Amino acid sequence: MDNLQDAQILTVSHHKDFELFGDRIFEFVKQYPTLKVVLLSEEPFWDSVWMPNPLARTQSFKASSGEFPFTVINHHTSPVFSATKIPYFLLTDPRYIAGYQPRLDRNAGMTAAQWHSHFQHAQIDAAFIGIRRTGRLLSPAFPQADLFALSVFRSEFAAGCRGDRIVREGQGWTNGPKRQDLSDWHADKLSRFDLQCRYLSAFENTHQPDYVSEKIFDAFAVGAMPLYSASPAHAVHRLVGSRGWVNYYDQMTPVPSMDALEPVSLQTCGDYAAIQSQLAQLFAEKGNVEREYERLCSSLVQELKTVF
Repeated sequence: MDNLQDAQILTVSHHKDFELFGDRIFEFVKQYPTLKVVLLSEEPFWDSVWMPNPLARTQSFKASSGEFPFTVINHHTSPVFSATKIPYFLLTDPRYIAGYQPRLDRNAGMTAAQWHSHFQHAQIDAAFIGIRRTGRLLSPAFPQADLFALSVFRSEFAAGCRGDRIVREGQGWTNGPKRQDLSDWHADKLSRFDLQCRYLSAFENTHQPDYVSEKIFDAFAVGAMPLYSASPAHAVHRLVGSRGWVNYYDQMTPVPSMDALEPVSLQTCGDYAAIQSQLAQLFAEKGNVEREYERLCSSLVQELKTVF
């Protein structure tokens, strides 16, 4: 769009954009009264930490020069991110599924007994990859929406795991460059931990019923048992399944310690093997990806139409 006067919608992706550019946006809205402002957020963490109210669809922002209304389209206020088979996050970069496919194809050929042996002899008991976070600011909770932060919990969980075969990496854990500075941090993670771990942390930064990132898929791809937290209504039960991974949703207070990471049972290995086959088939069918893109695009268009 070359000319603002031809635009119908002005979108921002973060509530802090209003703090940075609120006066300019107010002037735009004042000059073009039909212009609609939309906060289109793909990240519940941003919403829960920095938005005064991440749950209301219709809101307003008071800039120093005046107040303007805006519409919120996020995981809570919209069905855009309610995936059918493949979560939105995996669609943001084709390298995710491309990195998973050969590993899942390999994993799908392993039996429960083989996985049981693998977990017994894994070189790393548990790996935690992510920023170490602390403080109440990063611990918001909106119980009525089953929305709450997990960043501090997963950091405390990682800190509580003791032993010689625990890996903790990321800002706040180790010195050195940020993982995001790597040319491909995700490929590096998959390569370094492939068939090396018994458990791999897959805790999201935020618990939101429709939010599923790459983390639990990373764990399955590298042949590790995922550590996760999901309420009964969480989409992971629909997209992945309810067994074959460790769910800490009912065990978050007090924060569990290494004692909770018990040896993986043969029965759990059977569930784990079934999910490996399920995921290999899911990503092998290219139509699944195409249909999820179609659903996403169609849903977003419908949501934007409701703004007028």
